Amino acid sequence: MDDTLEPLVIILGLESGPDGTGRRVQIGRNVIAIAECRSDVDQLLKMAGLTEWVELDPTIVEWRGGGPEVWP
Repeated sequence: MDDTLEPLVIILGLESGPDGTGRRVQIGRNVIAIAECRSDVDQLLKMAGLTEWVELDPTIVEWRGGGPEVWP
């Protein structure tokens, strides 16, 4: 059995589609929004009760398909 836990927040890679262009933000197993820029992610984390410093903790936030500097 794998005891590795998924991070609380996952920011997925860039995508374009009918919902817009950006990066899906997932909290737990639920996609909550598509962020179009870094400040969108900051706002979503704040609305979820998470402070900005948590992005530095890979057990809480995981950036997939590029780090926080990768945007359309």
